[in-house]
Amino acid sequence: MSGIFKKIGSISALIITAACVLTFSGCPGDEPEEEVPMKTVAVTDEEGNPVTDDKGEPVMTEVPLETVAVTDEEGNPVTDESGEQIFEYETLPEEEKIIYKVGFVYSGFVSDGATNGAFEVARAQIERSLGLETCYVENVLVSEFPEAVNALKDDGCNIIVSCSPKYANSAFRENKTSTDTYFISFGDAGTGAHLTSFGGELYQTANVCGLAAAHNTKTNVIGVVADPGEYNAYGVIDGFALGVSEIMSAKADLRVNWAWSNSKSEIEAAVDDLIAQGCDIIMSYMETDYPVRYCADKNVKVIANCYNMPEIAPDNYISGYFFNFSTHLVDVIRSIVNDNFNPEVYSGNVASGMVRLVNFGLSSEKGTEDICNKLYEYIKAGNAKVFTGEIKDTDGSVMVEKGQSMTFDNIQKINWLVQSVRKAGTFTEITDNPVGSDFSIHRDFDES
Repeated sequence: MSGIFKKIGSISALIITAACVLTFSGCPGDEPEEEVPMKTVAVTDEEGNPVTDDKGEPVMTEVPLETVAVTDEEGNPVTDESGEQIFEYETLPEEEKIIYKVGFVYSGFVSDGATNGAFEVARAQIERSLGLETCYVENVLVSEFPEAVNALKDDGCNIIVSCSPKYANSAFRENKTSTDTYFISFGDAGTGAHLTSFGGELYQTANVCGLAAAHNTKTNVIGVVADPGEYNAYGVIDGFALGVSEIMSAKADLRVNWAWSNSKSEIEAAVDDLIAQGCDIIMSYMETDYPVRYCADKNVKVIANCYNMPEIAPDNYISGYFFNFSTHLVDVIRSIVNDNFNPEVYSGNVASGMVRLVNFGLSSEKGTEDICNKLYEYIKAGNAKVFTGEIKDTDGSVMVEKGQSMTFDNIQKINWLVQSVRKAGTFTEITDNPVGSDFSIHRDFDES
């Protein structure tokens, strides 16, 4: 359909029109009027000359878009069922539209899978659902975050997705100086005029996976290899451990080894040590899926924060837990495009679909799916709270009183391990000269 836009020559007339709309929409007893879309125009004097401020900059104002009669391909007016002519708001010229482009900042490589893989699924969904162009910069150190943002902005990005909680403070600072850019930060970076943060209750699905691990272990010793920099690392590990205790009770015996996600040698050493301690099931919470692949090579059953467990360890995985970022990121970016952005700190859970459980593998023992699905449904319905006391830490101190439950905010601040963790080891090493990003802009999706 097409139509010729009728242009009103006087800015004053448009402002009067806007005032009338606001006046009539406020009359008592009247139905609320449809919200009138606005456009930004320069203010002019009676002779049509631009009005400027003290700095010589043009003064701008918002006025309503005009309406235009809808016509068919032959230029004939289109009417509704009652014979009334149909009107629509004018379409802004292309040069007046903001073209949005989304850039992702990764602390690791997209080929690492795990958390980064979940973001890549979301990036593809953004392109499909919103038709926006996306790209990313990978292997960015925390100190390099501003430089990565600048590289993406130079490439035309005006929406930045920060894909690691390690960048939370950096994203908050960048929001204050990059007023022409929106930031969506994974991890609690707070909010700002153009900043929103998000995370999720991943400990809920980790708790179900703990139940699965306890139902499948033969040695009664279960291992965890984790990156201390991952989102809510202690909360996720403790959630898993409490799931193990649901079946094993006082017999629960967990061993936790810390390693950095970007060091394969540390991961291998941490996993080898857990196997040597008698662990026949290992849970991984890292930014990479390398521990899953390594456990498969070692023929050890594995659980991890990977959505594609059936693909990377088909014969060894029991289940898995993962973030589903797609729906939330699409919704936030759509709100930016539609100019109704609302900054918030959002937390998704099982009920909202932000965190999910991987289907159980063929290597899992009979009855695993039935028992775990019951807990999963209880959690989804809000009938089972993971952190309900009495809960003690490894020193025997009561962290949650009997009959009490921790709030989400307190779970996010956990920095202790539950009593069922019998031994913890550290394989993390300080890297004196870490190799950072080359700030190359990537657009393709990893096919590995």
